[in-house]
Amino acid sequence: MIDALHLMRPLWLLAMPAILLVWWLVRRRDADQAMLGDFVAPHLREALTVNRDARRGVRAVDGVAVALFAAAIAAAGPAWDKQASPWFTETAPLIVAIEVSDSMRSNDLQPTRLDRARFKVMDLVATRTGSRTALIAYAGSAHIVVPPSTDGEVLQPFLESLDPAIMPAGGADASKVLPLAKALLGERAAAGTLLFVNDGFESGDVQPLADFAGQPDSPAMAALVLGTEEGGVALMPDGSPVLGEGGGRLDTRVDVPALRRVASAANVTIVRAGTGDSDIRQLTRTIQSNLQLADDPDAEWLDRAWWFLWPALLLSLLSFRRRWTMQ
Repeated sequence: MIDALHLMRPLWLLAMPAILLVWWLVRRRDADQAMLGDFVAPHLREALTVNRDARRGVRAVDGVAVALFAAAIAAAGPAWDKQASPWFTETAPLIVAIEVSDSMRSNDLQPTRLDRARFKVMDLVATRTGSRTALIAYAGSAHIVVPPSTDGEVLQPFLESLDPAIMPAGGADASKVLPLAKALLGERAAAGTLLFVNDGFESGDVQPLADFAGQPDSPAMAALVLGTEEGGVALMPDGSPVLGEGGGRLDTRVDVPALRRVASAANVTIVRAGTGDSDIRQLTRTIQSNLQLADDPDAEWLDRAWWFLWPALLLSLLSFRRRWTMQ
């Protein structure tokens, strides 16, 4: 915050030396008066001194000086963040990478994880009127389904047509998405967001995602994770269970430790899918916050004067204390 500190009206800081000078003069006057009292007998000095308690420790002038300092800082208009113009905020680019693997057939989320993912993506797109959104489908390979478009409704038929059976390679390799997402975002990659909609990550995804996040021109990443730690049964269209490599039922449990590693190493915002819309609201906030405000020429500094004005007002209330006055 200190590195980004900006003063909108810096000339008000010139009042600070004057405040300091007045405080020093008042303090010095009180000290001189105290020295004159040394020539009076102690018992008489104690009886004749007005506001004896106020002359010990913190004095009224100290509170007034601090209040004036805070007021001067507030008047200078401190700011440490910007607010993007509305048109810029509404055009936050988004790449949705949806996993279309056999594990997404699991029925621990009804009707299936893949169906629930479709609903969630459309709910998210509906909140982004006028914003560019692209769609990538991935499993063992990644493919562009819809290039960046401001028409959210164009995604729906493509989402509905996605099925693990049409993917050329099985598995779930999230690293295959990264070069496609960067190419789609182009020059605005750093201002965009790459959103994975999946049922988790593999251990092998951690390092590629971390390397991608470390590149200066890469988009921020988030993940909407569908599924439970207990998993479910992945069913084929004919009702038969999907079999794993060992011949048994496919393990569809969400690997929570892998999620933690991805979040830590690659700074991926992990959002677990829920039944309400709280997950969509959180994703919307994440996408907006990923905008690089420095890229917006119309972004304005947010005046944070009230952070310092309130302490100044509270300290000024001390003036109403009995025997707490300053002349």
